[in-house]
Amino acid sequence: MSVAAHPPTRLADLLKSRKEELIERWARQVRERLPLGASNRAELVDSLPDFLEGLLRALRQDSCPAEAVDASEMPAVAEVHGRQRYRIGADINAVVREYGILRDLIFDLAEEAGHPPRMPEVRVVTQAITTGIAEAVSHFAEEREKVLRASEARLQSIIDHAPAAIYAKDPQGRFILVNRHFELLFRLPREALLGKTDADIFPPHLAEAFRANDRRVLADNAPLWVEEEAPHPEGPHTYLSVKFPLPDAEGRPAAVCGISTDVSERKRAERALRESEERFRLLVEGVEDYAIFMLDPEGRVASWNPGAQRIKGYKAEEIIGQSFTRFYLPADVEAGVPQQGLRTAANEGHFHSEGQRVRQDGGLFWADVAITALRDEAGHLRGFAKVTRDISARKRSEQSLRVTTQRHEAMLETAVDGILTIDERGLIQDINPATLRIFGYAPEELIGRNIRMLMPQPYRSEHDGYMANYLRTGERKVIGIGREVKGRRKDGSVFPLELSVSELRLPEGRFFMGVVRDISARKRAEEAQALFLEVGTLLSQSLDVATTLKGFASLVVSRLADSCTVDLLGEDGQLHRLEAAAREPEYHPLIREVLAWSPLVGSDSPMALALKRGEVVAIPDITPALLDAAARNPEHRAIMSRLPLRSGALVPLVARGRKLGIISLYWHQSRGAALAADVEVARGVADRAAVAIDNARLFQELQEAVRVREDVVAIVSHDLRSPLNAITLAATALLKREEVDERTAKTASRIFSASDRASRMIRDLLDFTQARVGRGIPIHRGPLDFHFHVRRILSEVRMAHPERHIELAAGGEGQGEWDADRLAQVVTNLVGNALQHSPPGTPVRVSTRSEDSLVELEVHNEGPPISPELLPTLFEPYRRGPESGEGRGSLGLGLFITRQIVLGHGGVIGVRSTLAEGTTFTVRLPRRPSTPSS
Repeated sequence: MSVAAHPPTRLADLLKSRKEELIERWARQVRERLPLGASNRAELVDSLPDFLEGLLRALRQDSCPAEAVDASEMPAVAEVHGRQRYRIGADINAVVREYGILRDLIFDLAEEAGHPPRMPEVRVVTQAITTGIAEAVSHFAEEREKVLRASEARLQSIIDHAPAAIYAKDPQGRFILVNRHFELLFRLPREALLGKTDADIFPPHLAEAFRANDRRVLADNAPLWVEEEAPHPEGPHTYLSVKFPLPDAEGRPAAVCGISTDVSERKRAERALRESEERFRLLVEGVEDYAIFMLDPEGRVASWNPGAQRIKGYKAEEIIGQSFTRFYLPADVEAGVPQQGLRTAANEGHFHSEGQRVRQDGGLFWADVAITALRDEAGHLRGFAKVTRDISARKRSEQSLRVTTQRHEAMLETAVDGILTIDERGLIQDINPATLRIFGYAPEELIGRNIRMLMPQPYRSEHDGYMANYLRTGERKVIGIGREVKGRRKDGSVFPLELSVSELRLPEGRFFMGVVRDISARKRAEEAQALFLEVGTLLSQSLDVATTLKGFASLVVSRLADSCTVDLLGEDGQLHRLEAAAREPEYHPLIREVLAWSPLVGSDSPMALALKRGEVVAIPDITPALLDAAARNPEHRAIMSRLPLRSGALVPLVARGRKLGIISLYWHQSRGAALAADVEVARGVADRAAVAIDNARLFQELQEAVRVREDVVAIVSHDLRSPLNAITLAATALLKREEVDERTAKTASRIFSASDRASRMIRDLLDFTQARVGRGIPIHRGPLDFHFHVRRILSEVRMAHPERHIELAAGGEGQGEWDADRLAQVVTNLVGNALQHSPPGTPVRVSTRSEDSLVELEVHNEGPPISPELLPTLFEPYRRGPESGEGRGSLGLGLFITRQIVLGHGGVIGVRSTLAEGTTFTVRLPRRPSTPSS
């Protein structure tokens, strides 16, 4: 401030001396009276000291006319002060008043000091205060304008970067503000939008809707939230608009401001969510196999679907709001199982378990339970979703599967057959105990190893190639077919196997399961049966003991043992070596030498002891001591030492309880465990040999007895026929004499009949003997008329039985070739039987007829039928009916001889006998003997 120069005044001195007091008093009053917003004394005082210094310099100038005061310092100080007051938030009125308070305090201070200011001093102070106020207010306003402009720029920048459309309209609906998003949204620059109305930009129906919402905001002077639809390049979009009034200085709505956010995606998401929720609701309500329901955070049921009702039995109104613990067993509830499941789901997000649950009716079922925690966007627990499935059927199936699996495992464990599984590479994956037993390995020696280790050559080296070929071509040789193969045990022995292989296609790959059966025993049995059959066939070919034993020994050493000897008991009670044989030709001379050294009965020889006990003796290892005991002398011992005898079996020959001898079998290699099976086969062979030997001996004895009987019969028949012929001739001569009295004639007749019966008995006895010894009754055929011959024989029979009626009926051609005498025997025997076994006074009917190449004879009689028990043996010898009493001259050979005569002619004979029809014997004979071709 500039004033005229003058001497220092009293006011300047007063202000200088009391400057701090003035500042303090000013600060106190301003703080009390004005809202400057200063937070401390420094902000409050600000540039006041500088202002007072400038005022002091102005007061010290020599002259003080108002127009001469230099105020150049005042604007600068006031400018700083005005800007500072704006920054601390002071009101502009407060800025003016604080200068007025300073002026008043200066004048008050002068008055208090008793030195009222002079007019020039007043003018200087007033000008300084006026200049300060003007400058401070001017720069205060300037600062505020600058800040407002910056704020507006920042605000515009903010709304330009906002993701929503922001706009303002005046009461007439003209746009007075739009942001960049609004420009981009409607593809119009800001200049083209400002001053325009909705009607200028949007279709009428949209513009009217927007205008209606704006009027409502202005009328209500309150914000409005509304969804509005606006055009968009992709089609109409939905916006959520918040519209609010902008008041003027008096609080009246002077404009409408709107913020519109595009919620099309959200609306589509909400619509999709609603549709999804509806589908989910329909799905949940339509699911009956699952119980799907919600729980609140405390475990109370909040929703219920039909599946839950079906599974658990509760209706929705019965269970909603109830604790889900009622689905659990009391023991589980007491143990805290339900709460533990919720805690796990809350902590980990999910919980899954299986267990028994309780239905409304108290019934139990197996449940598969899944609990999922439900949280809001802030992560707060809102409840739980629980899905329960009734798995009772599955549990039953699993239990059944476990039982079946256990049963299958037990079957595998106890199976007699070996069962093993291999993969595509041929590596063994699994085996059962029978496999280990069959091959002799431990499990760890087989698992993971190639199956070919169980095969002998050449199969071992061929197996991998076969497997690769099958996998490549599908060509089968064993798989799905089954066959007999060879196996190789751990000890190297090869044995027969029955193998069947099936293929398994599993998710893990292709596997092959083999079932192996050790058929060593079966093969041995088959070989034994074949051997038994051969032995039986051989032994049945001859009844000569020497021939039988020679073939028998050769067969035994070719099929069973390496060498053998056969010793039989003779009539002297000692063993006699009848046969010895060896398989290998090099031992034939040695084995024949031992024929001279049979064991002595009663000695300590192993053979003699075995025969004495009648038991089979198995010798796994033939020791020198055993050879010493078996040897008759050193020479015999030396011969046995030259034979490689390693194992043996001594088998007694026993038939019908009689000891016949002993068979000694020897093997030139140790038989080990196989010896037991060999001994059983040897026992069977020996039993058959014993029977054959016994039969041969019996046959010899029978032949000898037959020869003796034939001799006796020949002698008896020859010696008896001569006197019988003489008796018959004498009786015939007496009967022909006419002078014989009646008594003598009767006696002669009885003598003739007795001699005739005796002659027939001798004839029958000779015929029987011939038939029984195998030669049969001799038949001598000749031309004959069958009908005429039967009629002639019946005439002779009628003469012998004049009291009986015998009928004959004949028909057809009767010519043929038969033995007339033998045919007469047949007719006589059959008619005689009919007369003997029929009641007196009843006829005997005989008929003959021909049929092409056959003729037939029937003999019928009435009377009681033949007993059914007697019919099967009626044609056997020495069979007589109950009516055949003693003294009738019958040996019971008639029907036997009759059948033999019929068979000798190539015919057949039969009988039928009933109470109603009587008894009929039927004979059918060919007319001529059959040729070999026929």
